[in-house]
Amino acid sequence: MSVAGDGRPESGKDAVTAAGQARAVGAPSAGGALLADFLSRRKGGRQGDVRRARLRPALATAFRIAVREEIERGRGLIWAAFVFAGGIAVYFALPAEPVAAATAGAALAAWLGFLLKARRGRGAAPLLVVALLVSGTAAGAMRTAFVAAPVLDRARSATITGLVESVEHRENGLRLVLRLREMSGIGQDRMPARVRIALKGQDTPVPATGDTVRLRARLMPPAPAVMPGGYDFSFRAYFDGIGASGFAFGGVEPVEARAVPWNLRASAGVARLRSGIAGRIRAALGETTAAALAVALITGDRSGIPPEVTEALRTAGLAHILAISGLHMALFAGSVFFVLRALLALSSRLTQDWPIDVWAAGAALAAAAFYLAISGGSIATQRAFVMIALVLAGRLFGRRALTLRNAGVAMLLILAVTPESLVDPGFQMSFAAVIALIAAYEEMTRRRVAANRGPPKRDDGAPVFGLIGSLASWFGAILLTSLIAGAATGAIGAYHFHRIAPLGPLVNLVAMPVVTIAVMPFAVLALALIPFGLEALPLAVMGVAVDQVVAASQWAASLTPGEGTVGAPSVAGTLLMVLAGTVACLAPRGFRRTALVPLCLSAWLYATHRQPDILVSANGTTLALRDATGALRVTARPSSFIAEVWLRADGVGGDARSRRHLPRSAMACDALACLVRAHGPEGAGPDPPMTKGGPDPPLSEGGRGPPSTMDQAMEGRKTKDQGGRRTSLLVSIVRDPAAFAEDCARVDLIVSAHDAPADCAAPLVLDRARLARDGTTAIRLGDALDGLFVAATTPSYRRLRPWTPRPAAR
Repeated sequence: MSVAGDGRPESGKDAVTAAGQARAVGAPSAGGALLADFLSRRKGGRQGDVRRARLRPALATAFRIAVREEIERGRGLIWAAFVFAGGIAVYFALPAEPVAAATAGAALAAWLGFLLKARRGRGAAPLLVVALLVSGTAAGAMRTAFVAAPVLDRARSATITGLVESVEHRENGLRLVLRLREMSGIGQDRMPARVRIALKGQDTPVPATGDTVRLRARLMPPAPAVMPGGYDFSFRAYFDGIGASGFAFGGVEPVEARAVPWNLRASAGVARLRSGIAGRIRAALGETTAAALAVALITGDRSGIPPEVTEALRTAGLAHILAISGLHMALFAGSVFFVLRALLALSSRLTQDWPIDVWAAGAALAAAAFYLAISGGSIATQRAFVMIALVLAGRLFGRRALTLRNAGVAMLLILAVTPESLVDPGFQMSFAAVIALIAAYEEMTRRRVAANRGPPKRDDGAPVFGLIGSLASWFGAILLTSLIAGAATGAIGAYHFHRIAPLGPLVNLVAMPVVTIAVMPFAVLALALIPFGLEALPLAVMGVAVDQVVAASQWAASLTPGEGTVGAPSVAGTLLMVLAGTVACLAPRGFRRTALVPLCLSAWLYATHRQPDILVSANGTTLALRDATGALRVTARPSSFIAEVWLRADGVGGDARSRRHLPRSAMACDALACLVRAHGPEGAGPDPPMTKGGPDPPLSEGGRGPPSTMDQAMEGRKTKDQGGRRTSLLVSIVRDPAAFAEDCARVDLIVSAHDAPADCAAPLVLDRARLARDGTTAIRLGDALDGLFVAATTPSYRRLRPWTPRPAAR
């Protein structure tokens, strides 16, 4: 029996009849089956195209509905803040400086276009995005034009006179910021507005903010970045109005004061207040670590903290307690709010007849402003103050206190005033943590509310079990907060500081209850009791608690290998990781899983990232390169600042850095230059000696040495593996221009603080002119090509902008 097309069985006669009819019309059985299959697939493909065509509008409609719902929930402001920040990022990435007036005009035109479109009806959203982007670019350009000030053209010694703007106590002396009034040897039109001066080991009286002083100093232009993508002091100095930095030859000489500007008088008053509070704390706790940390937590002055304690806090993941931010501001203002409201609530008449919440909120806001003033006003503190002010305002007007709307307002306010904050690590980590925490707790609250719909459950448990449950929930919240904040800031911290804190969540679980219960509340109490001379007892309690936090950090640091150093990650990978976190936190509901796409791309970029094989400093005097084992070694002392930054970026941490000096045996030097081999990350196995027949003999001091000796040294350029590929480059560190004549023709890379001749034939030349233009340069060695390594160079500066260091005049 056969089966009919509709699934019914056919009789044998019917089947024979059907077969005969098919043969009668001449339908070939195999060809017909193929044709039918082709037509069926084509029809199915058309149906699939129709389904996909219908799905695309459905997906777009779903996205528009989800966006509208998120805007109704108050997320429009945080999206606007991110678009505005994107415009600022575009400004800093421009190849040349735009005209500020032109960008402002473009922003005005974009806003007018948006308003006209919005009045006509729908379709204004794209214009709003354009207006926010152009406004961010305009804000950056206008800020740059507003803070423009002369920058010192070259290093010089001079006698300077100026007003003291700030005094910072450091381990080996003082650091002053002076607002210049006079500078010898330079005209007023080229004189920097501010300079930063280090005073080391001086016995002269410490100047105070607002004093006028005179001193003799060695001044230099602000230092450029020591590696591509690294911290750039010249950028920060430009926006701070600092046109030079250096050190004093002697002490400072007081000068009769002229008229002091009002803002400097106000700063002097705040500085005296901060100094007085710090003095009272040290008087109560002595010159101890606890006193130094108490001063840092209350006044923001970290200069007294021992370096080893700061390092332990960073390694343990507790460095965030030193940055006065949301936690400190919330505990400080919150303590004032709840204590004052509790005291007012003791009177039933006040409770019934007067708005005690308004009074308590006003007092808490004043306390937060006072804390902002005495703590130094960092970016994190400014953000925290704006957030707490919005929280208190929400309390007054019956609105939700902590929302992403508030975070968006704070972000817009800070970026509108100081667009350069966008590239500040403190700004990035602070907002990443607060946005992730708010988004996570909002989602958990939504899910908990959805799960608890229905009649309330009856609680028949004993009170002790309720207390245990509350404590468990509190510690769980601390752990969850630490995990969320750590995940949000981990990639950013690893990019800027090249380290992570693997034990951070565990240590925060131990330390943060102590900070929440004992450190900050007693800090508030001590600050309130200082005017009455009763601060000793709360400071003693605070000191004991701080010692416990330090002990926990030192324990965790001792268990963290290599100080948690992981090396410099991929820039693109970090940006994609931040994008993934942003999508996960802020994308419309139903579309957050798309964060997996940038997350996977980021993981791939992290896994395939390679560190530089050669680093050359901006002045051409310091070099880092890989030896035959692939290990990065530096010509400078490993304890120097530049060597420490380079080695940490390569993932070398702790005591291992002290063993990464480039040994003398790896170089062949004479009076004119040094020759050294540079390898790729895999190294090349044992190298042949630089000269034939044994250890490298020193070349003659009077010249390049006998031809045979130099020829033997040059043999390193011809080193190949068994496959015939190059295994090393020969680098010449030229100290005397007389070496160019020979080395330009015989080495692969020239590094020099002098100008190389225009006809230098070396494949790659990093001389004074190029390094002055590009700054510190990183080189990655590629595969062999025609007998030479393919080298990719990455300069610190790719474009000339107002804050870019200018080449010094010869």
